[in-house]
Amino acid sequence: MPKKLYWILPALTICALCARPLPAQQQKPAAKPDSPEVLAHIEKAKKIAGTYWASAEHFLCEAPRANPTTDPGPVKLFDNFWAIPGAYSVGNAVTYVFPTSAGIMLIDPGHAKDVETVLLPGLKTLGLDPANIKVVILAHGHEDHYGGAAYLQQHYGAHLYMAAADWDFINIPRPPAAGGNAAAPVPLPKRDMNAFEGVPITLGDASVTPVFIPGHTPGSLGLIFPVKDGGKTHVAGMVGGGFIAQGPASQVQEFIDSIQHFEEWTKRMKVDVEIQNHPVFDGFADKLVALRARKPGDPNPFVVGQENYTRFLDLMIECAKATRDRQKD
Repeated sequence: MPKKLYWILPALTICALCARPLPAQQQKPAAKPDSPEVLAHIEKAKKIAGTYWASAEHFLCEAPRANPTTDPGPVKLFDNFWAIPGAYSVGNAVTYVFPTSAGIMLIDPGHAKDVETVLLPGLKTLGLDPANIKVVILAHGHEDHYGGAAYLQQHYGAHLYMAAADWDFINIPRPPAAGGNAAAPVPLPKRDMNAFEGVPITLGDASVTPVFIPGHTPGSLGLIFPVKDGGKTHVAGMVGGGFIAQGPASQVQEFIDSIQHFEEWTKRMKVDVEIQNHPVFDGFADKLVALRARKPGDPNPFVVGQENYTRFLDLMIECAKATRDRQKD
């Protein structure tokens, strides 16, 4: 395969993860047993995970399947940070919202088809006027993350931030989808602002620091930002560039290198809050239940601590290494 053409293939095979099992007569032959090298990475991942990240380890290393979960509706996670999940799954990116002193900042506006049915009603439920959307950060160049951006750009004049490599990536012509009933392509946003590593994207009193983590797409971003809980400041980290390393070995290795790079940044900036834009494996639903039952003085379930956050990234790295080494078998 020519160099870099693999970017046209999704690094995360969403349909494969969400699909129902095939009837027995149509199922593919069973996969070969894992090699000792792969098993060693899985065993290391289990030790890193302990009980805290056990479900994440199982999903990332062993059984990457997830079913859509009921939409819980807009949720306030921190004093200055909200989520509009939609039917959160591997096929839907969660939209995150900063209601700042100078307007609204969003991370990942989701699918184009969901803007008017999920995103805008969600903002209104939160008491926020969509007309005040000023900045939209696109974590990477797949439609479930950037799809709604063109609408927000056209209707509200929002500025869009994405890595330059993914502005290029979304404009690569794709072959039409198979089948006569293929959906029409979604409108692409007009090229706008470039995100630069280490240069905060700021609106009013909110600030998000991008970190380049290519691997899922050429311009995938990790995001680091402060959040407030009862007046106390914490620092959130988001791996915005996928969560299962797939594709050619070079792409998987790039993903591994990127997570290691992001980990250096998270240690330096003292990240202690774990957030994902595809929260299907990190206990997001359970944390929401705990958040709703939270009493004054109880800890915020999304605050995992600096050591636990590092373990979360180390777990991702080991499971990606297992994926890489499976390709050698």
